Amino acid sequence: MTLAIMKFWFSGEVDSRAANTFRTIRKELEARLNAELADRDYGSAIEKFAIIPMLLGPEFAEGRPERRLVKRKERVADYRLSIDFDAWQAGSDLDRTLLLVENVLKSIRDIGRKLPGSFRAVELEEDIRRMFPEIANKTMEPTR
Repeated sequence: MTLAIMKFWFSGEVDSRAANTFRTIRKELEARLNAELADRDYGSAIEKFAIIPMLLGPEFAEGRPERRLVKRKERVADYRLSIDFDAWQAGSDLDRTLLLVENVLKSIRDIGRKLPGSFRAVELEEDIRRMFPEIANKTMEPTR
């Protein structure tokens, strides 16, 4: 049986005031997820998981809809969910990492809802929570 490889790819719609901290944390998280989850199979439904958070100050965020797109034929997920700008700016690097991880987990849960049976969302979420014990027992808000 062939292992279905899924790669995380991060970018962002980021306010210039948060750009430097976001770039550093994004690169570290993307590398860690791809390295630590490389030998795991979460189903063949998603090969590229694009996480593109919207980290915008309130004056820029208003009226910007989140995007939750799964391209089934291309096996690509493109998620643009908001991160609380004020919490990001006030937080430590650990706090910021956890905000980005929570953004990833919300995306995973939504894809699991859209692709039941072909994407092992619960298993992926559990693996990521184990990687970050600081949020391992934290209750996530339901996905809309």
